[in-house]
Amino acid sequence: MLLELSEVLACPRCGPPHVMVAVVHESIGYRVTRGFLGCPTCDSRFPIEEGTVDFQPQEPLEQPEASAVSPVFPADESAMLIGAVLGVAQGSGHLLLGPELSEAADAVAALAERWEVVSLNSARPAHAARSTNVSRIVVWGGESPPVLPSRFGAAALAGDPAPERVGQFAGALRSLGRLAIVAPGPGAVRAMQEAGLEVIAVDERVAVASRRS
Repeated sequence: MLLELSEVLACPRCGPPHVMVAVVHESIGYRVTRGFLGCPTCDSRFPIEEGTVDFQPQEPLEQPEASAVSPVFPADESAMLIGAVLGVAQGSGHLLLGPELSEAADAVAALAERWEVVSLNSARPAHAARSTNVSRIVVWGGESPPVLPSRFGAAALAGDPAPERVGQFAGALRSLGRLAIVAPGPGAVRAMQEAGLEVIAVDERVAVASRRS
């Protein structure tokens, strides 16, 4: 996990605007490999192991029912689509990926070398990220992404996410930031519009919209 990522993350229990503080036990340069993120407000601690932040609750809870997700393209193809419509070959910043695109994180990172790819995961990954510009965050079920608003230059989802989910990702975007939905379902474009985004282009492969300035 990139150390400065703590500046764009919100406590998953308190929510924005409560920020996180990184406590580093081991690191490679500016990347934290072991330690924890702590919330000064509620004193919660979330472990960082092998560079992955685990925001899942420590208490045993019943696993929420998995929501249906429309099939997406293979990871490399999804990454190419995301890279093309979000323009990540240029510029820099933070790029947020939904859990359904976690397998494409390394491929996206290879195309977005000056971006930090923040990959949400619904379960702890079996292996560490291959790319140095990937930060993995494990979240519980369908919880909101634990990020502060207006901090991300780009974001991507897949399938036909609920309007609330699209609204959460749209809220994470800074001015003129872009949201892509790979293999968009029938409600994807409307959800983007309801979230206050301006739809730029849409076809059966991907829909892309921009946050107005």
